Amino acid sequence: MNAEFNKLIQRFKKMDLFKRCFTGSFILHVVIIFIYYFPAIIAFASSKEIMYDGSEITNKNVEVDFIDLPESIVLGGNTNPAPVQKEEWIEGSGEGKTDAENTDVNINKLSGTGTDADGYMFADLADHAPIPIIDFNPDDYFPKAARSANITRNTVIVEVQVNENGSINSSKVISDSSSYGFDDAAMKVVARMRFRPGKVNGEPVKMLVRLPIVFTLEN
Repeated sequence: MNAEFNKLIQRFKKMDLFKRCFTGSFILHVVIIFIYYFPAIIAFASSKEIMYDGSEITNKNVEVDFIDLPESIVLGGNTNPAPVQKEEWIEGSGEGKTDAENTDVNINKLSGTGTDADGYMFADLADHAPIPIIDFNPDDYFPKAARSANITRNTVIVEVQVNENGSINSSKVISDSSSYGFDDAAMKVVARMRFRPGKVNGEPVKMLVRLPIVFTLEN
């Protein structure tokens, strides 16, 4: 037995690195599989099939209580077991009943303080949004590069912080970036604008407003 084992050791030593790794991996997998299935093999070998003799099985009487179903409950058919008159559940249709309480969401509460990070109120929540005063032609700022490329129309959305006196605190482009210099042209147009301030309850309030700057090149 020892001689045969030594022969196996000698043959293993003569193998190259690849064959050694392959042989070791194969042996390891075989050992793991055997360990994994060993309990199941033992349980299967020791189990005995249980046979039942039908003649030894006896029937027992079971008492069952039957209850009478109410007449309003019908098994099968198309009858609704609990019919409800339509007038009983339609809102506000009951005689002598008032409509449900109005539970509409207050958009001012929904928006938190109703202002941006700098305290400028969103114009959508105001009584009157800021009104731009344009006493010049925005198309005068139409980019030369766009003219050369035969582009005749483009729109840039600019977000502007307007103070209580109608002056501009800051502005930025919020639409997708435009090529041919339209973004820069829009900022120049906004810089020349004046505003009538937005108001809440008749009082001027600093607000955040979004303006579409439309450039059109006439032939």
